Amino acid sequence: MQKTAILKLALALTGILGFQTIQAQNASFNLDVLPLWHPTTGPYIDLLCYIQSPAGVKTEIAAWIQKDGKIMAVDKITITAPERQDSGSTTLNYQSLLRLAGDTGLYQLFVALGPDPEHWDTLRGSVRMNSGNQTQLTQVLLAEHIGSAKNVENPFNRYGMEVLPLVHWGDHVFTSEKDVLRFYTEAYRIPEGKKSVLTYALRSEERGELRADLGGRIKIEPDQAVNALQGGLDLSQVPSGRYNLELTLAVQDMDPNAYPKQSISFFRWNPGEANQYARLSVDPRWVELLGEGENLRRALSALYPIASLTERITIESLSQKDAADSLRWRFSQQFWTKRYPTEALTQATAYSSRVDEVNKRFSSKAMPGYATDRGRIYLQYGPPTLAERRPYESDAYPYEMWQYNTLDVANTPYQINKIFIFGNFDLAGGNYELVHSSAIGEIQNPRWRIALQKRSYGVGDLDQTGANDGEKFGSRIYNNMFFQSGGN
Repeated sequence: MQKTAILKLALALTGILGFQTIQAQNASFNLDVLPLWHPTTGPYIDLLCYIQSPAGVKTEIAAWIQKDGKIMAVDKITITAPERQDSGSTTLNYQSLLRLAGDTGLYQLFVALGPDPEHWDTLRGSVRMNSGNQTQLTQVLLAEHIGSAKNVENPFNRYGMEVLPLVHWGDHVFTSEKDVLRFYTEAYRIPEGKKSVLTYALRSEERGELRADLGGRIKIEPDQAVNALQGGLDLSQVPSGRYNLELTLAVQDMDPNAYPKQSISFFRWNPGEANQYARLSVDPRWVELLGEGENLRRALSALYPIASLTERITIESLSQKDAADSLRWRFSQQFWTKRYPTEALTQATAYSSRVDEVNKRFSSKAMPGYATDRGRIYLQYGPPTLAERRPYESDAYPYEMWQYNTLDVANTPYQINKIFIFGNFDLAGGNYELVHSSAIGEIQNPRWRIALQKRSYGVGDLDQTGANDGEKFGSRIYNNMFFQSGGN
């Protein structure tokens, strides 16, 4: 039977819809939703779609808003990734835009995508359209490029400027020595004759301090219904860490407590800081434990599940084949010494044994066990409290359910009673992909039952999750040991 594309919702939509990521077998989709306003047509939303797929792959995207069960506006596009004409990578990054207009108010927003309507999966959430009757500052957009618009038909043309959004697959991450943080926002309805200025600065999430030296001011021309505002910051000297870009619109005679504000989070990894490892002396015992060459590269990559975001970016950099073994030894030594100052080598040796166990249990022909979804979760969170394995279901792909009473590790929040669902969609291989989890920061897909049963499950309702359908064709997917069938 022909296998259909399995789409995975990376984050469930709750509250006001922001960005969401979907990963397909060979493609990824990400979405930013920007509520905006125009003095002539009124409120509208722009849906910025980022796609990464092999050349020639077609993706259909449809979006609509509903109020009181009625569809109020619809937009749809079909995108085919162009064929590459050179010998470079066959995976392409590209972007497009959908636009929906409506009256002021709160709407339900739906976005469906896939190779064709028969195999669509759906994101849903809520979005509020504002009237623009008061002074406002719109949500911040980080941009790859901002310049003069040469083509008025360009969908990214905003008030004479071409604003090309920065493609991202979750966090906005800056890793180059020459990175510049470019941002765009719009200010609405500044009172006539009142002076105003937009101030911006970076705040370190780790230290809580506002870096006024990493910021600036933009004077705003008065008496315009819409002020398109853009600015930039040189990140070359910004230390590694997570930051918020904070914007404040100060208006003459307005109560400072009422100043419109916006912020957006991003992560900075400063490659210049990697030089710090070169200053460390290497204990020969670490060389003996970690090995060299390919063995050392794999040992370093196996740290990824228990590393912080900063460390993960460093690991990705040092895992490249041209990285020096000396830097890998120094990083690994510091990684463990920082956590266990008096027993770093003992803890590293114990972890190496766990990696060996994971490799034996979860390795496939394509990848080592620590790089698989099951291996990563086992190393990051430890062994599950309960595990239920279903390799021979009558109507479903092989799958596994893991349940943890608690998740208490350094690189995630403390959590209770979390579920992980894995599916083997290749059938012949042993690699199980994470389909759904209730844990914070993990893939969440309320349609995980349908994804596992797509070989025989036909459903026309895009909002159907399968949670209340009962057993089909003798399947036990609705009859397991976990509370509410692992759906929460």
